[in-house]
Amino acid sequence: MSCAANKTLVLNYYHRVVGGGALGAIPDYIGETYIDHNASPGSGGPVAVEMHLRALRNTFPDFVLRTHEVIAENDWVAVRVTAEGTHLGEWLGIKPSGKRIQLRGLNLDRVLNGRIVEHWGEADTVGMLAQMGVDSFVLGTHGPRTKRTKRSKRTKRALVRDG
Repeated sequence: MSCAANKTLVLNYYHRVVGGGALGAIPDYIGETYIDHNASPGSGGPVAVEMHLRALRNTFPDFVLRTHEVIAENDWVAVRVTAEGTHLGEWLGIKPSGKRIQLRGLNLDRVLNGRIVEHWGEADTVGMLAQMGVDSFVLGTHGPRTKRTKRSKRTKRALVRDG
């Protein structure tokens, strides 16, 4: 496919599936060998994409995605994105805050034979956690700490001791 065709495919995927919630269209965009380098090892393909997007929609039911600059070269398409949604579902053990969350990110997708087969992404996760009310510097093994919760003196000593 040409660079222009790859850009069109990736943008349509982000607008229709990720932003628009048309999860039934995932196989039209995602290849069977799809690898997401941000996901757990061994998770890939259209099924993993659907699971991720369902979790995203559960956490942010009113999720909105906007695409901005797009650059394509050979099989690769880079897209700067912004997103927002209201934190109404639990995410990674973080209880819903009810807050409107904004996120910025960069995505790099590889297209092969008319399907996205590889994904790299970077997002401002620390900024997102701060908007949720989570102290991202105290996540550790004891789970997320929000500004609304206080730790006991025993837990604080354990965090300091265990690092």
